Amino acid sequence: MLPVDRRRNPLVLLVEDDPGLREAVVRGLAKAGYQVAAAGSGREAVEAALELHPDAVVMDVMLPDGRGSTAAEEIRSQEGLRAVPVLFVTAQAPAAVGDSLFPAPVLYKPFTYRQLVASVRELVRAA
Repeated sequence: MLPVDRRRNPLVLLVEDDPGLREAVVRGLAKAGYQVAAAGSGREAVEAALELHPDAVVMDVMLPDGRGSTAAEEIRSQEGLRAVPVLFVTAQAPAAVGDSLFPAPVLYKPFTYRQLVASVRELVRAA
């Protein structure tokens, strides 16, 4: 197997606890040309980030083991991951989310495939 060029195929870490949505997003991002690793909890996300050093993280706000923002802060506190860009996704209303997330973009569920890919593309480009 040839190594994948991460400049052309960035690695996105997807953190989503809903298995159906997680699988659909993995397929969609892979179809758009991204390498995708997936996690179902904040703890799994931190472990995967430490191992894989993703180019970007797409993180659900509400996870079974806590808030996605807590996991994102833990990821970004690690050497080599401080600047990893994070896109939060949530089904919560914008007013409920407020300013509770560190400066990061938020994509509200339900979102379209196009919105997701455009948001991830922008996230990776800005990194």
